Amino acid sequence: MRSLVFESNTWIAYEELRLKDKKLHKSLCRVLKELLRDDPCSGTGKPESLKHNLSGLWSRRISQKDRVIYKHDNEYIYIFAIGGHYDQF
Repeated sequence: MRSLVFESNTWIAYEELRLKDKKLHKSLCRVLKELLRDDPCSGTGKPESLKHNLSGLWSRRISQKDRVIYKHDNEYIYIFAIGGHYDQF
């Protein structure tokens, strides 16, 4: 089973989301659990391999406008951004 690694300020974003929007936080937790258990390249949230300067990263929807941006290997899921659309990343 993989482990989560929150990069940069993503843990702060996670905690802020937990306090401000419980419904969105619940959706994020559901996606994170799925990432840990199953194939990070498939599942809910329309997983999408990013291109150009974000090549190597993946995106999943947690709401219509919010995404989680991540990278994965055999041991870890690295969380790079939580929140606004990835063109703000």
